[in-house]
Amino acid sequence: MTKEKAERLEQTKTTVTTNLLTWLTIHGNLCLALRHPENQGPSREYIVNFVKNLGRKLVEWGVYTETELEYAERIEVEEGSYDFRR
Repeated sequence: MTKEKAERLEQTKTTVTTNLLTWLTIHGNLCLALRHPENQGPSREYIVNFVKNLGRKLVEWGVYTETELEYAERIEVEEGSYDFRR
């Protein structure tokens, strides 16, 4: 992908609407994917930021409590995903 295309894609905003259960499962599946040792490279930073923001939204929407999110992130660190260290 060219740098110009990547910049254009980064600037283009979209909206995805779904139910809270789907957002919860997306969060969990992305956390699991981040544990994989070969999941490295430039796109990882985008996904980590997305997952962290989604986690905060799940708290805001009442799906997780702050304590549950902290616990989930602690489990990710224990399982090898260094991105969730506080």
